[in-house]
Amino acid sequence: MTSTFPSSTVPGSIVQSSTSDVRALILQLHSVLKMTIAEMDWDKYAELMRQLCKASHSAVVRSQSGSQSSEMLGRASDDSGWTPFQALPSTINLFEAASVNGFAHAPAQTTDGTTWLVLVVLLQGLPGHFLLLNIRMQERAQLNELTLRALLCSDLGRQSASTTLPLDDELAAMLGLASQTMQQAKFDSACLTLCNGLTAEWELLQASIGWVESGQVKAMAVSHLDRFERNSRQSMLIENAYLPALTQGHAVWWASNAQESYAFAALADFAADTGAQSVASVPIQDVQGIVHAVVLLAFRGNEAGRDLTQLQLALELIQPRLEDLRNRSLPLLSRSRIFMQRLSQRMFGPDHSMIKLASVVLLVLLLYATFGTWHYRVEASAQINTEATRVISAQFDGRIDQVFATAGDLVKEGSVLVSLDTRDLDQQRAEVLAEISKLETEVNKHRADGKLAETEIAQARMDQSTAKANRLQAYLQHANGKAPFEGVIVEGERKDLLGAPVKKGDKIFKIAKVEGLYVTLMVAERQMRHIYAGARGEVALLSHTDYNIPIRISSVIPVAQVKGQEGNQFMITAEMLESPQAWWRPGMTGLARIDVGDKNIFWILTHRLVDNLRLLLWW
Repeated sequence: MTSTFPSSTVPGSIVQSSTSDVRALILQLHSVLKMTIAEMDWDKYAELMRQLCKASHSAVVRSQSGSQSSEMLGRASDDSGWTPFQALPSTINLFEAASVNGFAHAPAQTTDGTTWLVLVVLLQGLPGHFLLLNIRMQERAQLNELTLRALLCSDLGRQSASTTLPLDDELAAMLGLASQTMQQAKFDSACLTLCNGLTAEWELLQASIGWVESGQVKAMAVSHLDRFERNSRQSMLIENAYLPALTQGHAVWWASNAQESYAFAALADFAADTGAQSVASVPIQDVQGIVHAVVLLAFRGNEAGRDLTQLQLALELIQPRLEDLRNRSLPLLSRSRIFMQRLSQRMFGPDHSMIKLASVVLLVLLLYATFGTWHYRVEASAQINTEATRVISAQFDGRIDQVFATAGDLVKEGSVLVSLDTRDLDQQRAEVLAEISKLETEVNKHRADGKLAETEIAQARMDQSTAKANRLQAYLQHANGKAPFEGVIVEGERKDLLGAPVKKGDKIFKIAKVEGLYVTLMVAERQMRHIYAGARGEVALLSHTDYNIPIRISSVIPVAQVKGQEGNQFMITAEMLESPQAWWRPGMTGLARIDVGDKNIFWILTHRLVDNLRLLLWW
């Protein structure tokens, strides 16, 4: 919150009957301020200023130089527990702002939740002394006039040489004129009220006001003239007399006894036309020092050097209201042009450079996100697979005796991978061979005895035992599991297999060739709309995250698979576009990113949220 005045005041907010009360308060202030600074009754001064400025609480505070602490010299409040430091805004140091600008105000909230408008005014002539007022928010519309009252009654510096204030009537008249001017609802009537009031108060020959537009000053009102010809000679003399104050930026005097000067020729011509003995051209400036208007005063006598401080202060406080009324009186096109000019000044001016820089960066990023594109990729889990696999299984019931390889090992064709325990088979085969020898003896004996029937029976039993022996021999020959081709073991751990019992047909090892490798991808259902055959991408395996393998989508399996909390996923196969590396192994997993083309940046950042909202709000 900056220490500037509001740009408008509600018409009719100050009641005219309050003028007598103001005069009475000023008379009391006059008596209080007759004291010296050392004898000053600060409590009474605070009470009078509280009533004059319609405040609920007031205090006089002295700020310690070079310190953050402050001392309260006097206070006025109906609340005995109120202190001036319990309702100060945290975003601005009002005392520092008032030291620079003469006054400062900002809203503040107390611990009970009440919001106050805190006004701090520097006491002129007393460095480090401030008047602090707590004004109700309902009085915000009257802030201009209340601040004017406080400022006009805060000049205590004259007491070091004199104990008198400026004339009471002049103070009251200045307050009344400012109040009447700000109460006007139209720009023309406000200007005419100001000119007529100055003429009546100072018994001028003429007072006029000119408004600055596009570097030129145009007369807006002349005292006691409801209408005047803008192209007349008198109007031209008035507008020329405005220029010295406009160009120099401060009040300019001309007197009849002064030496002739080309710079003040316009004032001399105006004085000659009106018969004035002295002329003052006073600029109306805002808090930034920009001249918005000029007041021209024609005096009957030689008043050159008259103190115009209070007039300039009043004009500065009235300026926001006049500017607001002037803007309202303009056509819509002109108001739009002024609005755009002010907007451009705020946007490209030197104030708040970091905020403006951040806004520009944010705007650039927003435009880039709206119209720019990024290369969009769909993420999927990946696994290397191969079709050339073989299972090494148990050929008979038994127990694994020795294991010569484990998962991940490269094996040569014909190398022994596992050996089953054959001791039981060897024993059975020995018994069968003995049985065969016995039966062969019986066959020979019965044949010699000519016993044909017994011979045939013994021969059949011998053939049965021979077949059993052959079967046992075959088992023994397959007791050692060998690699059918050169490849890598993808299933089967030595620590799990050693000594384990197996049944005939149980899987022991799974071997895969390191050739004909391809990648299977699992893509989430919400991303499937972007996938198409022939799309390219890359795979990064967990074992080598710094190495990317190029792939190309070869087929899409059009059946979803449920993957627990991950939801439905679709399997996609992709071919690998480079020769197999020595470290590649079937079964390796990683992350794949599939290129699906350029997409709008804003869409990339928000499409998931938009999809969820569409599902949520769909009916």
